[in-house]
Amino acid sequence: MAVRGIKVGDIYEVEIKSLTQRGDGFARIKGVATFVKNVNVGWKGNVKVIKVGPTYVVAEPASENTE
Repeated sequence: MAVRGIKVGDIYEVEIKSLTQRGDGFARIKGVATFVKNVNVGWKGNVKVIKVGPTYVVAEPASENTE
């Protein structure tokens, strides 16, 4: 499954603007809501897509990035 061409395993550069109630980072990739695990507000770096839902994407940091 792909949303706007985003597929599992793709790498994107994002900046976390806020946190969800669950504590995941929130960003947008190609306008799609993206939830990033284990990051804080202000974090910038590459993320790897691990799940693509019908209207959202779940990702995790792709490598060791500094905050």
